[in-house]
Amino acid sequence: METRRMGWKEKHHLYHDRVIDLHFNHGWGYHRISQLVPVSKSGIRNWIANFVPEKENQYPTFMKGKAKGPTNQSSPEACDNRALQEKVASLERQLKKEKLRAVAYDTMIDIAEKKFSIPIRKKAGAKQ
Repeated sequence: METRRMGWKEKHHLYHDRVIDLHFNHGWGYHRISQLVPVSKSGIRNWIANFVPEKENQYPTFMKGKAKGPTNQSSPEACDNRALQEKVASLERQLKKEKLRAVAYDTMIDIAEKKFSIPIRKKAGAKQ
């Protein structure tokens, strides 16, 4: 039995109508549709861009210029996205604080080595 990859014509015939329906009637975005059907996001975007001028009067105007991103800001994905952004900001603040602390410790060691003339840092090289 011969197995081969599906060409763009076969994909077009199999999935085009379904992609258009999911985008315009259900409000799904390119990424979500590309997870459902085996067509790339750019392919789906091109299909939708080419479809809109053909069927201009069939769909409301607010669906034609649909913006990317979540349609409902209170969706679980949007909440997760906001939570992750807050977590990243918190971690960046912690990192900045720890870098400042490391610089302070290095400065403290430098001053102590000069003032008391004792080596504090471990010297590189083989042990003898």
